[in-house]
Amino acid sequence: MLDAAPIKAYGYELGFDLVQITGAEAFPETERVIKERIAAGLMDGLPWFTSERAEVSCHPDALLPEARSIIALAMSYLSEPPEEPEDDQPRGRISRYAWGEDYHEIIKPKLKQFADWLREYARREAGQELEARLFVDTGRMVDRAVAQRAGIGWYGKNTTILTRGWGSWVFLAEIVTNLPLPADEPLQANCGKCERCLHACPTGALPAPYVLDNRRCISYLTIELRGSIPLELRPLMGNLIFGCDICQEVCPVNQVVEKRLGLRQAERAVEQAGDGKTEAATVRSKQRPQMWLRRRDEFRPRPQVGGVPELIPLLALSEEEFRARFRHTPIWRAKRRGLLRNVCVALGNLGDRRAVPALIQALWDAEALVRGHAAWALGCIGGEEARRALTERLEQEEDPEVRQEILQALTMLDGKN
Repeated sequence: MLDAAPIKAYGYELGFDLVQITGAEAFPETERVIKERIAAGLMDGLPWFTSERAEVSCHPDALLPEARSIIALAMSYLSEPPEEPEDDQPRGRISRYAWGEDYHEIIKPKLKQFADWLREYARREAGQELEARLFVDTGRMVDRAVAQRAGIGWYGKNTTILTRGWGSWVFLAEIVTNLPLPADEPLQANCGKCERCLHACPTGALPAPYVLDNRRCISYLTIELRGSIPLELRPLMGNLIFGCDICQEVCPVNQVVEKRLGLRQAERAVEQAGDGKTEAATVRSKQRPQMWLRRRDEFRPRPQVGGVPELIPLLALSEEEFRARFRHTPIWRAKRRGLLRNVCVALGNLGDRRAVPALIQALWDAEALVRGHAAWALGCIGGEEARRALTERLEQEEDPEVRQEILQALTMLDGKN
């Protein structure tokens, strides 16, 4: 059996924050739960998430017949939040993981580099040829089940994996390999009696501990959903326009991690002011050294994304402008029509009348999805200008779903009188 220590050391050298190992045995309990959730309709809206897929993803040997071990990896994406703007413009919120570059483009090359190194290591130490499959989020691998069994972290009641030191602010990745490696033990940790995440979810997407109703999750509604957002859920989404971190932000484990990030910022400020040896040592001593967060420039807020972007200008984005601004970021996944749909909902919830002209312009967008949600937002904000625009558009609108949205918006306006 190969020594795992050099393998883990190389993983840390590549920039992964946690490197653990588990065997390639099947995950029967995970398969059972997935199939139950599918049957209950909790995974509706994800047509690719099928029982047949679970039968493959929960059996590593179906992904790699020679599978013996799985190297489980985690990389923290926690970075300093963007500065809060001082203006009073209506702004949206973007999930923290999407502030920077697309994590797939960052992690995939590292996995390939890891596999190349592992191939040479196996040849040199054991005379064995490497067989491997690499996974980061999009592949057929039950990431969280692997992470839990390998000791990366434990299941939080919001269904994320919680780690010691980085909380749930991590990306997960795996290397399934034919190499025999010593397996690590799962962590003996859990959330105890805490249920803050369940009660904090505004749409009720966490009906019970460890259960996620995908149909109500704001991350699903703003990213994966390709059609209209259900009317009853729109008012509950606030100004979230891509993803949602609410269940993570209220988690005590994550709050400890963020406080530690604040201490690191304090240390840096002290060192910039002078040599800071005494003061910095005092700050550092308050935390265990191995738990200090490393700076992640690739996940820091990009100027064109930010964490709290101004909403009204986003409605004017052309397809070309959207592509130039958001290519190579996670937001690309929502497409222009999805992002503008979300922006309309956020503006409707904020109720700022300064958004009315932009929303009226969006009533004439080429995408029916955008037109329909712009109508809803105008119905929320109200006013005679909104009523005239909706009435005018109704006379020319041919899409039946958009016509229904306009009629409902006009009804909302009637109710405001």
